[in-house]
Amino acid sequence: MVISANAVLTGSYDYGEVARSVLIAIAASYAALDLAGRVTAHGRIRAAWLTGGAIAMGVGIWEMHFKGMLAFQLPVPVAYYWPTVLVSFGIAVLASALALYIVSRQEMGPVQVGTGSLIMGGGIAGLHYLDMSAMRLAAVCRFDHRLVVLSVALAIVFSLAALILAFGLREETRGTAWRRIASALVMGAAISAMHYTGMASATFFASSAVPDLSHAVNISPLANNGIAIITFLVLGAAILTSSEDRRLAAQTQLLERRVIERTLQLTESESRFRLLFEKNLAGVAMTSRGQVLACNEAWARILGFKSPEELRGRPTADFYFNPSDRKPILLHLERGDALLSRELQLRRKDGTAVWVLFNSLSFSATDGTPLVQTTAIDITERKQAEEAQRRLAAIVRSSDDAIVSKDLNGIITSWNAAAQRIFGYSEAEVAGQPITIIIPPEFLKEESLILQRLRAGEHIQHYETVRVTKQGTRVNVSLTISPMRDSEGQVVGASKIARDITERLRTDQSLHEAQAELAHVTRTLAMGELVASIAHEVNQPLTGVVTNANFALRELGSGTPDLEKLREAIAATVEDGTRASDVISRIRALLKKGAPNRVEHDINDVIQEAAVLVRNEAARNHVQVQLDLAAGLPPVLGDRVLVQQVLINLAMNAVEAMRFFTERPRELLIRSAKTAEGVLVQVQDSGPGIEPELANRIFEPFFTTKPEGIGMGLSISRSIVESHGGRLWAESGSQGAVFQFTLPRHN
Repeated sequence: MVISANAVLTGSYDYGEVARSVLIAIAASYAALDLAGRVTAHGRIRAAWLTGGAIAMGVGIWEMHFKGMLAFQLPVPVAYYWPTVLVSFGIAVLASALALYIVSRQEMGPVQVGTGSLIMGGGIAGLHYLDMSAMRLAAVCRFDHRLVVLSVALAIVFSLAALILAFGLREETRGTAWRRIASALVMGAAISAMHYTGMASATFFASSAVPDLSHAVNISPLANNGIAIITFLVLGAAILTSSEDRRLAAQTQLLERRVIERTLQLTESESRFRLLFEKNLAGVAMTSRGQVLACNEAWARILGFKSPEELRGRPTADFYFNPSDRKPILLHLERGDALLSRELQLRRKDGTAVWVLFNSLSFSATDGTPLVQTTAIDITERKQAEEAQRRLAAIVRSSDDAIVSKDLNGIITSWNAAAQRIFGYSEAEVAGQPITIIIPPEFLKEESLILQRLRAGEHIQHYETVRVTKQGTRVNVSLTISPMRDSEGQVVGASKIARDITERLRTDQSLHEAQAELAHVTRTLAMGELVASIAHEVNQPLTGVVTNANFALRELGSGTPDLEKLREAIAATVEDGTRASDVISRIRALLKKGAPNRVEHDINDVIQEAAVLVRNEAARNHVQVQLDLAAGLPPVLGDRVLVQQVLINLAMNAVEAMRFFTERPRELLIRSAKTAEGVLVQVQDSGPGIEPELANRIFEPFFTTKPEGIGMGLSISRSIVESHGGRLWAESGSQGAVFQFTLPRHN
C-alpha cells in the first residue's frame, strides 16, 4: 500500500499486548511495594536490596512502557534505536533507586516526598518520551502539548502516591498483603494511564525521507515475548526473594524476640534473686572452708560493718561471740543436717554481742566446692524485750503495791501477790471477776468515769479513793491507772497500781493536828509579844467610852440637857464599844484553838487587820508602817486566821530586826500585788538584811537568831503558806530584807 507524504498515519493497539503491559505495570508496582519493606535494613544489606530492587523495578517499569509501545501498530515498519532504549532503561533503574532510597529512610517529610515525586515522575515521563524518540520509521511525530503536560502530571502524581503507599506499607501488620495487592492494582492502572496518555499525545505523519536505521533493531514477536518473560521472571524473583527474606526476617525477629524475652527473663530472674539476696531483711552469707565468699547488706549491718565487701575473705570463726557455739554447728553441718532456728550470739565489729536467730545449710557447688549458706535475723530487741518482761514480771511479783490489770469492761485479768495481801482475795478468786468486788457501793460511780477516761487514752495519776477488802475492811488507796494498748495502738484494757495509804493518812492527820497545835502556841506567844499593842488598841476606845459616858451623866444632871449633844455622846460611846469589841474578837480568833476554816476572802482586808495589831508595837520601836495595797485583787481561799498569823509573824520579825538599827529610818512596808496565778504579798523592812550564810537556814525548824526565840515562826509560816498552795521565800538587798509569799486565786 502506497501512502502519500504528509498523510496522517492511523495507528491501532494490540489489546493482548496492552493487557500484558498493564499486568507488567501491576507486577512492577507490587514488587516496588514489596521491596519497600526490605530496603529499611542497614549497611551492606541495605545497599544490596537497593541495587537489586532498583534493577528489578527498573526492568518492570521499562518493560511496561516498551511493551505498551510495541502494542501500538502503525501501517509502516518501526525499528528502535537501541542506545536510546538503553538510556531509557538506565533512567528507569535510577528512578526506582531514588524511590526505594526515599522510602527506606526513617522519616519521610513533605519536602522529601515532594522532591522525590518530582524527580521520580520526571524520570518516568522522560523514560516514556525517550523510548518514543528511539522509534525509527518513515514518518514524522508531532505531540499535543496539553496531553504531554497531562501525562507528566500523571507521572508525578503517580510517583507521589507510590512513595506514600510504599512508605506506609513497609511494616508488616495484619492485612498488609491485601492492602499491598490493592495498592499495586491502583498503581499499575495509574502507570498505564500515564503511558497511554503519553501515547495519545503523539500523531504520526507519513514522510518520504528514508529513516536512519543505523544502530536500530526490529523487535520480533519472539523477542517481544522473550523480553516480557524475562521481565516477569525478574519481577517474580524479586517478589519471591523479598517474600522469603520477609519470612526469614520474621523468623529471625521471632527468634530474636524469644531470645530477648528469655534473656530478659533470665536477667529479671537473676536481678530478682540478687535483689532478694542483697536487700533481704535477714542477713544472708555464703561461706566456704571457713571463709566468707559473699554476704548481703543485712549481714554486714548485723555484724556492724559498713558494706559486704569488708567481710569477704574473713574467717567465720571470728563471728562467734561464744567460741563454744561453733563446734556443735560444724558437727551438725558435717552430718548434712540443716541447722534451723537456733538462737545464739555473734560478735560485732566493735566486739559487742548481737543476738540472732541462726539458720545454716551445707551443700556442694557444681565443681564440688563445699558451700555453707547461713541466714541470721537480728533478735536483740526481742531478747531485750523478753528480759524486760522477765524483770517486769519479777517487779510485779515482788512489788509492795497492788498491781492489777483489767479489760475495758472492768473484768480483772491479772492480780499480783501485793493485791492479795492488801485486799484479801487470791488471784484464782478474782480472775474473771469485775473490779467492783473491791469498790464500796458509794464509790461505784467513779469506776464508770475511770473506764470512760481510759477508753479515751487518758492516764490517771495518784487518784486517792477508798476500797474494801474481802473481810469488809475499808482501806485508803492511791491509784495510778494507765491504758494498755494492742499492736495497733487501740486501748484494750488498763493497768492499775494501788498503794495502801491508810497508815500515811493517819500519820498526816496526826501531823496536821500537831502543826495546828504548834500554830496555836505560836499565835499565843505572838499575842504575848503584842500585849502592849493590844492594851493600847483596847484602851483607846474604852477611854472614849468613859469620856462620852461622863459627858452624858453631866448633861442629865444639869436639869436642862442638850438632847442633840447627848445623842452624839451616846452614839460615840456605842462606836467606841464596837471598836473595842472588834479588837477583842480578832484577838479571840487568833487565840482560839479549832479546826482550819478555809473560806474566800480579800487579802487586803487581812493585811489591814494584821497592820492594826502590830502598829503600836512598831510605833514603840520607832518603826513607820506603810501599806501599798493593789486594787482589784482576785479573792483567795484559805484560813483567814492562819494567813493573818503569817503576816503578824513576818511583821513582828521585821520590827525586831530594826529595833537596834540606826543607819537609816526604820520603815516597814507591806505590799500586795496581782500575779498570773493569784496574789503576791511582800513584807519589807529597812534593817540590816539577812546574812548570806543564814539565808538558806532561816526556814529550818528550831533555827533562830534571837536569844529569846524558839525558831518555829518562819518554819510554821512556810508550812501554812504551802498548805494553801502558795510559796514563801526571803530575799536580802542593800535596803533590808523582803519576805514574800504567794497565794493562788480562788476559781
